[in-house]
Amino acid sequence: MSNNKYFGYAGKILTVDLSSSDYVVEDTPFDLIVNFMGGKGFGAKILYDELKPGCEPLSEDNIMVVATGPLTGTLMPASGHVTLSTKSPLTGIWLDSHCAGFLGPELKMAGYDAIIIKGKAKKPTVLVIKDDGVSFEDGRDLWGKFTFESQELLRKKYGENCQFMCIGPAGERKARFANIVSGGRGFGRGGSGAVMGSKNLKAVVVKGTRGIGIYDLDGFMRMCTEAYNELTVSPDTGGGRPKYGTNSIYSFMIEAGAHPVKNFQTGVFEAVKECNEDVLDKKYYKRHIACFSCPINCSKASRVDDGKYKGKFTEGPEYENMWSLGAQCGNSNIGSIIYGEHLCDEYGLDAISTGNVIGFTMECFEKGILSEKQIGFPVKFGNDEAIIKFIEMMAKGEGVGELMSQGVRQMSKELGKGTEKFAMHVKGMEIPAYDPRGAFGMGLAYATSDRGACHLRAWTLGAEILDVRNRIDPFATEFKAELVKSQQDFYAVIQSAVVCLFLNFGLTQRQITRCLQSLTGIKEWKTTEDILKIGERIYNLTRLFSMREGISAKDDTLPQRLLREPTKEGPTKGVVVDLDTMLKEYYLIRHWDREGRPTKEKLTELGLDKYK
Repeated sequence: MSNNKYFGYAGKILTVDLSSSDYVVEDTPFDLIVNFMGGKGFGAKILYDELKPGCEPLSEDNIMVVATGPLTGTLMPASGHVTLSTKSPLTGIWLDSHCAGFLGPELKMAGYDAIIIKGKAKKPTVLVIKDDGVSFEDGRDLWGKFTFESQELLRKKYGENCQFMCIGPAGERKARFANIVSGGRGFGRGGSGAVMGSKNLKAVVVKGTRGIGIYDLDGFMRMCTEAYNELTVSPDTGGGRPKYGTNSIYSFMIEAGAHPVKNFQTGVFEAVKECNEDVLDKKYYKRHIACFSCPINCSKASRVDDGKYKGKFTEGPEYENMWSLGAQCGNSNIGSIIYGEHLCDEYGLDAISTGNVIGFTMECFEKGILSEKQIGFPVKFGNDEAIIKFIEMMAKGEGVGELMSQGVRQMSKELGKGTEKFAMHVKGMEIPAYDPRGAFGMGLAYATSDRGACHLRAWTLGAEILDVRNRIDPFATEFKAELVKSQQDFYAVIQSAVVCLFLNFGLTQRQITRCLQSLTGIKEWKTTEDILKIGERIYNLTRLFSMREGISAKDDTLPQRLLREPTKEGPTKGVVVDLDTMLKEYYLIRHWDREGRPTKEKLTELGLDKYK
C-alpha cells in the first residue's frame, strides 16, 4: 500500500496498558482511515470492537480512545481539537467528548493519530508521551491538586511547550460528570474525568515536533486561505462570536423564549438587562483567547472588578455556563457565574451538568422534597452563594453533594416523589441551554443524540431562530427530521476530521470536502456524498453501541416537563414539544426499525454488515 495513505495523518496508534505499564505502537490501519476518518469515528470503531458489552464504566475494563483527525494540527482554521471516546459513567452508553486548545495538534506532532488507554494503574500515574518515547511516571504528588496547579507543576517539570490533559479532585473521586481539563479548555460532558480517575491516571503530558504530510500542498493552502476568508466575513464567526464569544447568541435565545429559566419552568428571564452579552463585554471581558490556528477568538478571559466576587476570574464564561449557573438557577449575579465556572474548571466538573443539578435541587427544595436540614442551608432560586457551596460539595462529595454528583437521573431515582417529571435529562445526560419548546428541532436532536441530551449532535437553532432570511418555523414538525438527521451525519464528520464545529457556520460541506481531498489524497473520498456517508456510518455504529448497552426506542424521549407542561408566559406560552410526530419520521429517514435499531439493509449499505 502506498505511503500516501498517511497524508494528513501521523500514521501510528499508541495502545497503553496502565495495569502493566506497557505500551504498543502500531500502524494506523488504512481501512480505519477510509471508513471512519479519525476522532469520533476512530473511537466508535475501536470501542465497539474492543470494549466488552456490559462493561462497568468505572472499572479497569473500560477503554479511553483519545484521537485526532486528518485536519487536526494543520493550517486549516479551528483545527486545534481532539476527541475522547469511552463508555460514560453518567449515562452508561456511548460518549465522545471534545476539547479545543492545543492538545490535539501536539498529540499528532508527537506521532500519533490516537491513544488507546486500557487498564488501571496501581498508583496515581502521569503518562508522558514524547517524540522519543512513552513513560509511566509517579503522579502521587499531584493527587488531590486542582487542575490548574497540576498543569503548572507539570509544565515546570516537563517543559513550557508541553500540552496536558488532567483531572481534578472531582475526577479523582469519580464524580459521575467529572471532566478533563487541558489548558483552560476541557473534555466537558459525560464523565470522562471519572473514567480517567478510575484508572488512577492523573494526567497525560504530550510533546511532539514531527510534521504532517500534505498530498496537494498548493491546493490545500488555497483551501485554508479560502476558509480563513469565509470565517472572517461570516456574520457569526467574523462578527458576533469574536466580540462576544459563545454568548453572541444570548439575547436571541432570550427573545425566542428558548433560554431555560429555573430548571426549565419558564423561558422568561426577568434579569436579562443586567445579565447579557453586552454587560459581559463592557464590564467583565478583559481579553480574547484563540485556540490553535483559529481566527475566531471565541474564548474570553474575564475578571470581576467589584462586589463580593471581586478578583475572581475565568476563561469564559461560555454561553452554556452563563445559563447553567445563571438562568437555570434563577441567578443574575455574573460575578458568581464567573467564580462558579472557575471552580468547575479547578475541581474538574462539567459546568452544564453542575448547573442543571443545582437547578433541580433548588426546585426540590422549593417543592418541599428536600429540606433545609437535609441540605444544610436554604437554596431557593437566585441564591448565588448556594451555587458556589454546591459546586464545592459536589466536587468533594460532602453531604448532599455526594448524591448531586451522581447526576440528575440518579438523584431523581433516589428521591422519588414525582421528581422524574422535572429531572431534566435524556438517557442520563443533563439537558443544555436550549428549551425545545422554543425550537422543536432541538427536542428531536436531544431525544436522538447518541450521547444523551446534547446540542453538539444537531444544532437546529440556526435554522429555527437565528437565520433571519431563511428561518423555518420553530414550532413546526415538518422537515425537522431531515434537518436533524443531516446535521447529525455532518457533525460526525466534523468531529472525526477533527475540527471545531464553528466551521459549520462559515464553510459549506463542499468546501470541507475539498479540504479533506487536497490534504489526504484519499481516492475513496471523491464527493461530499462520500464524506457524509462516513458520518452516517459513524452515527449508526454509535447507535448500535448504545443499543448493545440496553437502550431502545423507549429511551428516545424527553422529560415530561417538555412534553406535557406548557410554559405560562413569553414567546413559548402554551407550547409543548410534539416529539412523536418528528420521531416517527426520523426513524423512517434513518432506516431504523420501530425499536430504533438500524435495519440490516441500512447496515449493509454503510458497510457495517458484521454488526447486524
